[in-house]
Amino acid sequence: GQSIHGKAGPDFKTYRQHYIKAAAVTKKPKTLYNEDYFLKSWEEFLGRETRIGMISTQNVLSFRQHLNKEKYSSRTINLHVVSLRNMFKLARTEGYLKHLPTDGVKQIKVVQTERMLLEPKDIDAICDEALKNHKRSGEQFADFIRLMMYSGGRMTEVLKLKWEDIDWKNQQLVFIGQNTKNGQTRRVDFNAKLKAHLLAMEAKKSVAYLFPSPRGDKPVTSYKNLLHKIRTDLGLPKFTNHLLRHFFISMCVMAGVDYMTIAKWVGHVDGGILIGKVYGHLNSEHTASMAKKVNL
Repeated sequence: GQSIHGKAGPDFKTYRQHYIKAAAVTKKPKTLYNEDYFLKSWEEFLGRETRIGMISTQNVLSFRQHLNKEKYSSRTINLHVVSLRNMFKLARTEGYLKHLPTDGVKQIKVVQTERMLLEPKDIDAICDEALKNHKRSGEQFADFIRLMMYSGGRMTEVLKLKWEDIDWKNQQLVFIGQNTKNGQTRRVDFNAKLKAHLLAMEAKKSVAYLFPSPRGDKPVTSYKNLLHKIRTDLGLPKFTNHLLRHFFISMCVMAGVDYMTIAKWVGHVDGGILIGKVYGHLNSEHTASMAKKVNL
């Protein structure tokens, strides 16, 4: 049948898959992965058999309200809507929509808050809980948490690491360009904790990936559900993978490493400007100790 937009079009699941294939011509794999992840959430909410041309603005607002009730961040909710809008744009080009159901749906204002600085005891608690009460994947998850905090890598970059990406000769961890956010290969020089952790992991390696899926032929794609359960059980609801990257950068700043070097390690292309702006606060104990060194 006809919709108020145009043709009823294909069902959501079919069109989602079509969109991802079409978008692969111009978008990076990481962007496609994220968009497909968000679109699958829409698919679950709207129903995979829902026709593209039958989706209304009210449907969009309802799902956004649902995400808000589930305590998703404003930024994540906005990314859900952006992904859907991008798919709708293709549907309009192909004649399934006359106007976009996302038109008029304004982005939720994102309030920039100062990131919390994780304490080592919190990270230890997460790892200990994984090892103690999650026998099937707890050890691998704990290794992942440690590698994140010692390298400053992004979640998707760390999960895709292979043992061939460890440059033992030059004492560096290599993030290959096709797996990084900006598409550029970067090297993280070993610090003592990073080297020791990689050596411990290497002693028990069995396949090409550092964090293999159960079958071993692919890497794990996410520890989202496990992390959610552990942090809930421990009463650490604000613990996120990205805070481990924040922890690494903060520790580097407090250790006196220059911003340009830190930026090189974590993949910032601005030479350290962002690090100077975002990580200037650090924690009060460190800044107080620095003040004692000032001799006027």
